[in-house]
Amino acid sequence: MKHLNACLLLLVIVMASSFNNISSDVTRSKNGYNANTVFAGFDFFRTHRQGKDGITATWGYSGGTITGYIVERTYEDATDPYASWETVAIVAHTGARSYKVTNTNVTPGFISYRVRVMNGNTEIAVSPVSTEHIVAH
Repeated sequence: MKHLNACLLLLVIVMASSFNNISSDVTRSKNGYNANTVFAGFDFFRTHRQGKDGITATWGYSGGTITGYIVERTYEDATDPYASWETVAIVAHTGARSYKVTNTNVTPGFISYRVRVMNGNTEIAVSPVSTEHIVAH
């Protein structure tokens, strides 16, 4: 009986440690990005309501040589790797400490934003996702 309990305990420990490894792998590859590139170089990224029907995204990036930024939004689940992201703005890198884009005429709901950092045609980093809730106009 003691042997059976010990085997059962060992099986539970092995299964639990395997589950933790799988969970961390899923988190690292969320939205299809490698953990080494996501958030790298971002000093900050935040969004806030702007009037009744607008949202402003503000960010700072000091991660290296880049050409610009692509600001994107989705009304879908931002953690879903198959979520459809639409481009809100393309901003050229000017060397400024921070950048700002205001997205007006948004429809009610949960709206998630992110910023993709580009060097030419190559994506080198992605900001954290920030979600705002527009109740009604």
